Amino acid sequence: MFKKLLASVGIGKAKIDAILLQEVLVAGEAFDVEIVITGGDVAQELNAIELAIMAEAKAEKEVGDEEVKYNTSVVLQHWHETLDIVIQPEEVISQVFTLDLHPETPATELFDQQVGKVWLQTGLDIKSGLDGSDKDPLTIVPSATQMAVLQVIESCGYRLFKVDIEAGGVRCNGFASQLPCYQEYEFKPNSRSLFGAKEIEVTFVDNGNETGVLIEIDRAFLGDGYKSTSISNELTTPEQVQPYIESLL
Repeated sequence: MFKKLLASVGIGKAKIDAILLQEVLVAGEAFDVEIVITGGDVAQELNAIELAIMAEAKAEKEVGDEEVKYNTSVVLQHWHETLDIVIQPEEVISQVFTLDLHPETPATELFDQQVGKVWLQTGLDIKSGLDGSDKDPLTIVPSATQMAVLQVIESCGYRLFKVDIEAGGVRCNGFASQLPCYQEYEFKPNSRSLFGAKEIEVTFVDNGNETGVLIEIDRAFLGDGYKSTSISNELTTPEQVQPYIESLL
């Protein structure tokens, strides 16, 4: 009886562990995760497994006369898997799930540098008890089309300066984002001219078949300007995407 009471407040309850079966993921592609549930000190009813892809994004809001910037966690995708089973003390149950990563999911690694925080949050719904949970960081690299675009921009005389994940959405002619955040790549020119670009910001919106590219160009004395194009995801080399990008720069 005492063990049941402890399990009801989270002590000695069943535990969940998510094991990623691929080390590196690409947005828009499927990945496998093994869910391992280990029974606690008493038998417990398991209602469901909750899985979510989450990201840390920069957000801002007005507080009085000031604009406050802060980091927030946003849910990109969510899955609910019903169990309705009873797990016995110390019993181990495992199951492999195949999940499709949304094509707009931000990258977390670029050129071996961390450029964002995205993780898999796994929760276990236990009847009459607190939820067990597990949090696993994901390593996600840009798609081949996105990498080709970034390489062309660098070859045009720009260097990558900063990468952010921003809360909100992107909408322009021909494409619009679906997730509650987007990734922004900021480039600086290797050399400056009087009316040249001070910086450019690049955002991708991938719908699975083609990648929308939105470029914001900040030019000295001329302000910001926006240009966009869409590139088929079948184009995966710098040579193939170069005509699209050079026309924007």
